[in-house]
Amino acid sequence: MRTLSVLLLLCGIVIASGCQQEKTLSKAVTTFEAVLDSIQEENGLQIDQTYTAQADIGARYDPSEISGAGPVFEVNRGDAFRILAKQDEYVQVESQDLRGWIPVFYFSKEAANIQTGAPYEMIVAKEVPVASSPGEKVKEPHLELWAGKVVHIEKSYGDWVAVGIVQYDAEYGADMWVPKSSLQVYGPANAKEGKLAQHSHIYDEHGQIKEEEWINPVFIQEETQIEKIGPVYQIIGAGGQTGYIRVKDFIPNPFIDN
Repeated sequence: MRTLSVLLLLCGIVIASGCQQEKTLSKAVTTFEAVLDSIQEENGLQIDQTYTAQADIGARYDPSEISGAGPVFEVNRGDAFRILAKQDEYVQVESQDLRGWIPVFYFSKEAANIQTGAPYEMIVAKEVPVASSPGEKVKEPHLELWAGKVVHIEKSYGDWVAVGIVQYDAEYGADMWVPKSSLQVYGPANAKEGKLAQHSHIYDEHGQIKEEEWINPVFIQEETQIEKIGPVYQIIGAGGQTGYIRVKDFIPNPFIDN
């Protein structure tokens, strides 16, 4: 009888231990599922799911850099897209036969708070990296705006503004955001970026005319003097060209027609 009691006691311990292990395993599975749900929630949009854009934006060719290329297609608030791929803060979507990349932010509820107003110009007060969405910390800047650059503004979100720029004589501004605190009020005296006046000449350091084609915009590096010419700006062009122009031949706004 005592042997039977001992056996029953041992069986009970084993069964209890098994139940405890099952509870522990069940708890672990539940915790793992919660972590997965949390990860999915943090990542936001899911591949092969359809979402609605909450603001207008130009879809880009490439999620890894901001260049002078215009958008692949225009996205309007309310347009629905299936997510094809994800990379960092971007998702790839498809519109008819075209594919492009859009910042995840534009599918969030917060994007509906982007304000659009009458366009105006400002000047970059200090060098600033461009972000793909307002409030984003730029880890590896693909584009930095120089101090003195003129930017075109139509949209804002809190303390951030979306800036349009002129690249290789074409306006561009698909998804470029900077803190408004990095900008200053536009004034011709503060603008280091602009256009060449019609019929102006580019000179070398000796005052000789350089026979080469220049592309707007141009950026002032410094003001100096050339004996044959007088006051000049040393400039750099969109293609990396350098030279000098008469001070009077500089138009301090790349967005206006000369």
